[in-house]
Amino acid sequence: MKLRVSGVLFDQLCGVVPGGGGAPADPLRGVWTLVSYSAEDEATGEVIHPYGTDAYGYLIYVEGNRMSALVTTAGRTGSTSLEERATAFSTCTAYMGGYRWEGDRVVHDVDVALNPSWVGVQQVRFARIEGNRLILTTPPGPTAPDGKVRVGRLVWER
Repeated sequence: MKLRVSGVLFDQLCGVVPGGGGAPADPLRGVWTLVSYSAEDEATGEVIHPYGTDAYGYLIYVEGNRMSALVTTAGRTGSTSLEERATAFSTCTAYMGGYRWEGDRVVHDVDVALNPSWVGVQQVRFARIEGNRLILTTPPGPTAPDGKVRVGRLVWER
């Protein structure tokens, strides 16, 4: 399922500057759709796709330096049992909060998260924009599904 937003609502979500020719107020502002998410073990060079090669998600930056991120495995189903809820929890990452652009990185100040241990924590992402793509790279850290230390690479497109 693709998110479709248009007109004035899109301008408000993305912080388009009135009379500014539609240019965003900062390079991150807008709705980004996940293209790919991979994670590399720097010691071995092994690359995995923590949420599968068909993972999907959205990254949204809005006026007031607020952000929201969701990355999930495709094909998730409803969850009623404790085991199903555990599976749902392990196949999705979601958080929101404030953000600031620091040239070669974006810092997300997490206010709310699916994983409560992220609340109050800064999520640092090394960032570069190439055309209509935003490439975010994580510092080395534990990665789903096995907790091994890897560097994540998320490619987003608007």
